[in-house]
Amino acid sequence: MFFPKVQETIGQRNKELSHAGIKNRRVLGLVAGALTVAFASAVAPDTLSGDAIAQTLAQTPVQTPVQTIAQASRLPARDPQQVPTARYGRGEAVDLSLIVEEWRDRYPAIPVYTCSCTTDACGDDTVWPFRTFTRYQPFVALGAFNATNSEETGFNCFDIETGDRPQETQQ
Repeated sequence: MFFPKVQETIGQRNKELSHAGIKNRRVLGLVAGALTVAFASAVAPDTLSGDAIAQTLAQTPVQTPVQTIAQASRLPARDPQQVPTARYGRGEAVDLSLIVEEWRDRYPAIPVYTCSCTTDACGDDTVWPFRTFTRYQPFVALGAFNATNSEETGFNCFDIETGDRPQETQQ
């Protein structure tokens, strides 16, 4: 439960947003997210009291969704050479869960497969991840097409959510 002063301030902010013509829940979510970020960056964790939270919320300017999106677009872009897939492709030891997280974020509708090398040596070092694997070494593949290609080079692959083989998914 919020502190009473915080609830009062949030109620006031909601009225301001409504007066600004912002009634769409998705837009309110964007604005609330911006308020949360502004609040989190303005208040030190050791000063969290009802009055401090209310004061910070009251001082946070109400922004339109366009202003909020414009601010977000000015954030520095993620360096493409530092994403997990790029690092893994360069031969770095990267936790495969980071690659899965990256893919889920960028391609939420495409299934991710976990694969395991079933022979003494697997893989094709001419395509991503540009390396070969040894027996039982794990690997992840994005989509049924890539998993099927991985199986042709000695891997055994399964969809991490359904357990389906890539051939079953493509049918």
